[in-house]
Amino acid sequence: MKVELQSRKLVKPSDPTPDHCRKLSLSFIDDLLFSKYVGVVFYYRARESTHKIDTRQRLRRLEESLSETLTLFYPLAGRYVEDGLFIDCNDQGVEFVQAKVDGTLDQLLRGDLDRDLLSCLSKFPPPAANNPLAGVQANGFNCGGLAISLGFSHKIGDMYTMATFMNSWATACRSGIHEVATPNFELPSLFPAKESAFRQWPALPVREKFTLARLEFSGLALSRLKAASNSSDSTATNRQRSRVEIVSALICKALISIDRATKGLPRPALFSIPINLRERVQLKIPANACGNFFAQIITPFAVEETEPTFDGILNLIGEAHRNAKSKYAEVADASALRSMVGDSWRDYVGLLGRDEANVILIGSWCRFPLYDSDFGWGKPDLVSSTSPPIRLVVLVDSPVDGGIDAWITLNQDEMVLFKQHPDIVACTS
Repeated sequence: MKVELQSRKLVKPSDPTPDHCRKLSLSFIDDLLFSKYVGVVFYYRARESTHKIDTRQRLRRLEESLSETLTLFYPLAGRYVEDGLFIDCNDQGVEFVQAKVDGTLDQLLRGDLDRDLLSCLSKFPPPAANNPLAGVQANGFNCGGLAISLGFSHKIGDMYTMATFMNSWATACRSGIHEVATPNFELPSLFPAKESAFRQWPALPVREKFTLARLEFSGLALSRLKAASNSSDSTATNRQRSRVEIVSALICKALISIDRATKGLPRPALFSIPINLRERVQLKIPANACGNFFAQIITPFAVEETEPTFDGILNLIGEAHRNAKSKYAEVADASALRSMVGDSWRDYVGLLGRDEANVILIGSWCRFPLYDSDFGWGKPDLVSSTSPPIRLVVLVDSPVDGGIDAWITLNQDEMVLFKQHPDIVACTS
């Protein structure tokens, strides 16, 4: 399927950013994070109503409403000044690319998405001085469908921020900018970066040819697993398992099993997943607080002669989640938060590139309202991650039935074994 670039431009805020908002310092969490883009793609099939609207007209409205939305989300249109640890909100704009795809959206969504094609649908600028901090690519298909990819530098926001921006942009396009709730960018003033924590992230090893797969865990399958795990929990509290814990445990079990089989011996395993800190700490956080406000939960799995069970892994993950939530719920001052979050990110960075351990990285985008992004032609039929060249799993709410879609990037040999693992086959479609 051929993707042809039609145009590339910088879209600036429709109104200039006031002088008193021109400099946005980084928060200490912003400073901990890398500058690379995090990407998400929204797929919209052609509907009866869209056939009456020319694709060029829809793209023109997308661009106009993007410009209006950037007036509220002005840091996205700025540039990162690394030496000063701040965003220069200079209204230089975000990159807006229009592309034409020679094919239909149904062809793309049938089966696994090809990584090379997905990268063509979401070409974002590299993290470099004076490059845009956000990028959008609107891809039009022969059938009238659209795939809109959005990429953020992690320096300016997490998935909460991306979802808030995307839904705000969609609302502006559909109903007008007056219907958009004003975002808040006060996190840096509440939790300032005192000095640069990491001058450089460790280089991620890119040695293998990666492939991407979407595995669908249905709501029914997850309900059955949750019921079974709760009935086997002998503790007095009989804790309820979350969908994310269930899917994470299944994936970890399969990847640990594959690792033992291919390496010929058991290795230590480590599992990491982010936790959104909004509404979890006692500190006063403004409503609609955009930026980065999350930490990492890291769960080590001990080396054992026998292969760990699903319930054993689930108990470890559940306990780590409960401990983290309890720990952050007690945070009542900024210095304690700085210490705890900083420790979590230092531990996370320490995991990267560890060849002696089986490191399992999972990102959960569940419960973020990604499927609410209606630009005026209906909600997305599918939302996917882009596929970075690292071993990674991203969990996204399924568009139907309360399930979870797992977007999995593995090397080719590992992916073949993963798809054939009995637990994965039994629980996915």
